[in-house]
Amino acid sequence: MAQIARTLETPVVVTAEAYDRRTLGLDMLALTALFLVAVTYHLQNPILLYEVQFGSAFRNATLQPVLAWALLGVSYLLGGGIRMLRENLRSLQGVALVVLFLYSAYMILAIPLNFNLAGAFMGIDQVLFLDELEEEVVRAPFEAHLAATAVLEILAIAAVIALWQPWKRLPVYLRAIRDNASALIVAVVVLIGMEVLINVFGIQEFLLPRPSVIATTFGEIYPRLVSVGWNTFQNAFWGFAIGCGAGVVTGMLAARFTGFSQALLPLAIGINAVPIIALAPIMNNWFGALNPASKVAIVVVLTYFPAMISTVRGLNSVDHLSLELMKSYAANQWEVFAKVRLPSALPFIFSSLKVATTLSMIGAIVSEYFGGTGNGLGFSIRNDAAFFKNAEAWSGIVIASLFGMGFYLLVSAAERAFMHWHVSFREKS
Repeated sequence: MAQIARTLETPVVVTAEAYDRRTLGLDMLALTALFLVAVTYHLQNPILLYEVQFGSAFRNATLQPVLAWALLGVSYLLGGGIRMLRENLRSLQGVALVVLFLYSAYMILAIPLNFNLAGAFMGIDQVLFLDELEEEVVRAPFEAHLAATAVLEILAIAAVIALWQPWKRLPVYLRAIRDNASALIVAVVVLIGMEVLINVFGIQEFLLPRPSVIATTFGEIYPRLVSVGWNTFQNAFWGFAIGCGAGVVTGMLAARFTGFSQALLPLAIGINAVPIIALAPIMNNWFGALNPASKVAIVVVLTYFPAMISTVRGLNSVDHLSLELMKSYAANQWEVFAKVRLPSALPFIFSSLKVATTLSMIGAIVSEYFGGTGNGLGFSIRNDAAFFKNAEAWSGIVIASLFGMGFYLLVSAAERAFMHWHVSFREKS
């Protein structure tokens, strides 16, 4: 109990140390940083952004600033934050963190703030970085700009590797392979089995394409899928934030006021039993089929009740001996809530949040089946399936899975950061 109290009194500092060194958390951070370094390098030059397939996958105007700011955040987590910079400035890792922060700052200037520092030094008009190059524009300065910024990218990659130090983590990788060998073998066997059986039984591609065909198609059309997937993910994210936020707040009120809880919980359970997707046409009538608010509203309803019910259960699952101990200390209601009830409820809350990540993606995608603009993932899957483009439709399902897994991992990372004191995250001796 005293340990929990001290933990809550100390501000939560999210760093790489919050990740268990026996897991792959640090490796996922490093791989994410490498990915973001490569992506932002493509975003800051129109040649790579519009003429290279990988760069064109991230032309979505709302996605680009998120990637730039995400690079700064991941760099902070990977390097251990400002504290490590102060303590180890003269070490290799301190220098690497400085390099990575400078690269992140350069990309924030170039992408969200539309000021390309290298382009300014080279005398290139900043307006030309904002759109595809016209035929009459001289390309030589932009090619020289690519060569100059490639040096920055290489330095940033080297900085990530210096902070990561994967050569010191071989035991972690061997342990991860051993622990996940069964799942990996099953996945490989299923994919190979599908490939063989589809060939043996002669199933037509318009009914069920082979995994190799899906992979090839995905490699060809993923730039379009990333853009439409991001549009759908935004609806899922905002619906998740509003629905879960309101659910947690309502759950806290319901746990505090017994009468309110007794009146609300049966209603919440009853409404949660209704197939929420059936409300999609009604939401389209209320908000407009082309309005993203109709999709967000579906996700809000879909995620609100699990978050609210889990919060109530968590806040009411406190050990009575802990409550008696707080009373013996003459603790007021706020202290009991902050130091006993909330820590006890966090596992329940984060469990519901992780479930809500998948529910939000499902709700956002399925709601687009009932109408909406053509720039959503659900519309794309429905349209491809209607024209028997099953390889394209399966590729859309793959990108939906990737967004869903990324969302789940993001919430899991937040859970690890805010509950690093919990017994499930303690490093075993």
